[in-house]
Amino acid sequence: MKATRTTVLAAVGAATALVLSAGPSLAHECMNASKQNQAAGVQVVINANTGEIEWTTPGLANRLDRGLVSPDGVGFHGLVGLDFDGDGVVDVATYIVGPDDEIPENAQSNGDPCHGVTSIETFFSQCVGG
Repeated sequence: MKATRTTVLAAVGAATALVLSAGPSLAHECMNASKQNQAAGVQVVINANTGEIEWTTPGLANRLDRGLVSPDGVGFHGLVGLDFDGDGVVDVATYIVGPDDEIPENAQSNGDPCHGVTSIETFFSQCVGG
């Protein structure tokens, strides 16, 4: 059972990382730029470089075991934490919610790109170091 859960978690992690790392073609993936603690509320932390799951909540692991969330992420709705530097700490949290598993693009592009809900690509290109 534990090997099955590990395999399923790895598959979900790989699928999520693949979707989120697709770059400009998925520039609609969003984050809350104003959120002080990006790790708050995440259900899974994925190493964005390797696609490996670094951490998951017991509840998500249980839903995976019961087949309520499939290995390709179908059935998952919530916050995914991404660790870009491999230190096990969430650098950005993104939403897998709403219609088509995303917050509508017009909601992401309204207002200041460095505060509130914004696309991850916009935040990093306009608000971080660049």
